[in-house]
Amino acid sequence: MIDLKGFEKYLREEELAENTIDVYMRGVRQYSGMYKRITKRNLIDFKKKMIEKYAPQTVNLRITAMLRYCDYKNIHMKIKSVKEPKKTHIENVITVAQYEKLMRNLKAENIRWYYNILLISRTGMRISEALKIRKKDVISGKVKLYTKAHMRTVYFPKSLRDELSEYLENFKDDDLIAVNYYGKPLTKRGYDGRLKYFARKYDIPKEVMHVHGFRHFFAIEFLKRNNNIALLADLLGHNDLKVTQIYLRQSQEQQLNAIDEAVNW
Repeated sequence: MIDLKGFEKYLREEELAENTIDVYMRGVRQYSGMYKRITKRNLIDFKKKMIEKYAPQTVNLRITAMLRYCDYKNIHMKIKSVKEPKKTHIENVITVAQYEKLMRNLKAENIRWYYNILLISRTGMRISEALKIRKKDVISGKVKLYTKAHMRTVYFPKSLRDELSEYLENFKDDDLIAVNYYGKPLTKRGYDGRLKYFARKYDIPKEVMHVHGFRHFFAIEFLKRNNNIALLADLLGHNDLKVTQIYLRQSQEQQLNAIDEAVNW
């Protein structure tokens, strides 16, 4: 039998993040619905079934969950992860026209969300980082953020500081910037929910209205004005320059258009 309760207790004692616990529990729970025992044959069969249903990234999360369960039960087990196709382009990024339409409407109708989105679109921050930003950070022009992996500096450009100055007058120095209508701290789910709402309201494709998309938008627009890829890597907090170089590549639609124009013989 698969010990779900014991495994969850083990994960919590390991002080893992709630989201990580949820991912691991989901994978093991899915396995337990198919098999009663942990065997190499069952794990390989489980992996094959996951490949038929999910993308490689999700399959690998399921595999990792089961390997973590094996650690919990002191079961020595190895299983190969699924090789993920190398990503060579960025898709579903909001266009300049769509961004301007969104911000124009928000500035007229919902100034708080205008500034919430301005914060991520002009800094390239991850949403987890944006949720930690306080008034004093913006005023100082930069802030050091620490994660489990590393420490990096986020900069707030003068154009952003100038535009935020009046809005921040009612904030205390230690107040978080990313707040909702009631002044309560926002969450990633809160951001995503509002972006989907704005997509419907302002007739913007929902595919481009996601929090990480504004990080991509920042990177693409930055390179149009400054092609220093090493600097952009630092600004985005990338440890590997190869990760940043994806922003130098065209989208699939752009690639197709380029081919259509070039291949005319």
